[in-house]
Amino acid sequence: MDQQHSFDGFSLRRILTNDTERKMIAVEGNFNGGIEPAVVVLEKYAFDEASVLNVCNSGTKLKLNMENDVYKSFSCVPPFNENIAFNKMDLIYPASEKHILKFSSQPIYLVQETEDIYQNITLPHILSNSLSLQWVYNCLEYKSEKEKIKYDTASENQKNDDNDGFILLPDLKWSGKISELYLLAIVKKRNIKSLRDLTADHLQLLKNILNKGSAAIFKLYGVELSQLRIYVHYQPSFYHFHVHFTYLMHKPVGINVEKAHLLTTIINNIEMQGNYYQKAMLNYTIKESDPLFNCFVERGILRKAKPLDETNNL
Repeated sequence: MDQQHSFDGFSLRRILTNDTERKMIAVEGNFNGGIEPAVVVLEKYAFDEASVLNVCNSGTKLKLNMENDVYKSFSCVPPFNENIAFNKMDLIYPASEKHILKFSSQPIYLVQETEDIYQNITLPHILSNSLSLQWVYNCLEYKSEKEKIKYDTASENQKNDDNDGFILLPDLKWSGKISELYLLAIVKKRNIKSLRDLTADHLQLLKNILNKGSAAIFKLYGVELSQLRIYVHYQPSFYHFHVHFTYLMHKPVGINVEKAHLLTTIINNIEMQGNYYQKAMLNYTIKESDPLFNCFVERGILRKAKPLDETNNL
């Protein structure tokens, strides 16, 4: 792909997933017939006042689909406005097989992970199969996305910043609208992979993220702590500890009960028992094509399900 970020020469190979509820589609393709795959994710932005006004005007082309009494339904094509984007696009290029699997639609299963399962199956898999964290280190070392950092504990010259500090920057999924606010706190300490590694030694770090992160967001965007959903994913999408901050009325992917753990609950659990997350059983979902799924099947922890027979509906 050239420096102008053009899609000239892009060829579609297949649709990986098509989420009609989220209005999101992920596809695999390549550029100029090359062997390196590309993953493209398209998602529609939520409407705001500007986009509504761009549609509801005389320049919009309307096609009547249905009319009944006071009710009408149209297909509409609004006039082009370069200042109003209706779609968001993410590109991963070149994409690895792990990237392709991440966006592929497939059956999912619920794992009930005990301490023993984590130590003997999950952890060895993580250590040998995780995606590269170089992009994270680039951010932490100010080599990349420095201009996007919204808050950095280094600005306060706090003690033990390497252990208890973090940077706060926008998540790729954030459209920039405060009503869809989505930021990530990425810790500076590099030996915390996930929720499973947290102990009482990390309480100060967790409280810093909760208090300083929410204070920074209020200062920047005027969003109260009580209007923030602050949580951790397990399993995470990358194995360097990070915390999600989203506006409470916004409902992004990954806030479901089998994925998200509220930061306040995490802190409370560790205060009650310092090694809580080493001992606890944690639930999470896994895709059928994930290599870790095969590990669970081989150990008899999960069983591959048969496709649903829709003819058995009542």
